Amino acid sequence: MKINKCDRGYIEAKKKRSIIYTLITALIGITVFIVGLFLNKMSNRNIFTVIAVLFALPAAKFLVGFIVVFPYHSVSRERYEKVKEHIVEGMELYTDLVITSAEKVMNLDFAAVGNKQVICLVGKKGQNIAYIRKYLSDGVNNWGSGYKVKVVDSEKIFINELDGVKTIEKDEKEQEEEENVKSFLKSLIV
Repeated sequence: MKINKCDRGYIEAKKKRSIIYTLITALIGITVFIVGLFLNKMSNRNIFTVIAVLFALPAAKFLVGFIVVFPYHSVSRERYEKVKEHIVEGMELYTDLVITSAEKVMNLDFAAVGNKQVICLVGKKGQNIAYIRKYLSDGVNNWGSGYKVKVVDSEKIFINELDGVKTIEKDEKEQEEEENVKSFLKSLIV
């Protein structure tokens, strides 16, 4: 079963998938290089060497993906179920978010999106909450108008924020904006 972005367990699945793909592409590149050596009388001046070197590019891409998510961990099933109980109608719960910007890598355990709000719980302690809030607010406001972005570092405060959310009726334009905001947030995830 494939685990998609924003699903519980995504970070651990991403780690496994990245390391497996890194090893596979590296082994294919090495195999192509060795076959080229044997077919060309142990000379590395051949097209097989070029092809083998090109396999280093996807291997490096997968390795970088692994390195970015390595310090972070997926949310436990118990925490996920506990938080999911507080999600009201019109909200969608995202989890296991590792978001990158030009300057930082940020980890969010949860993000609840909907009803003109984005409420996030920081995953790893010590992150710059003001930076995360501004980064997300700037992006969300490009895709939807009137959204409030809240970033907290306490699970208790996060649950209190979720309990305070009121379900709102959305017209077609607001529904489209909400889908755009959700797509934007998913696009940030490594």
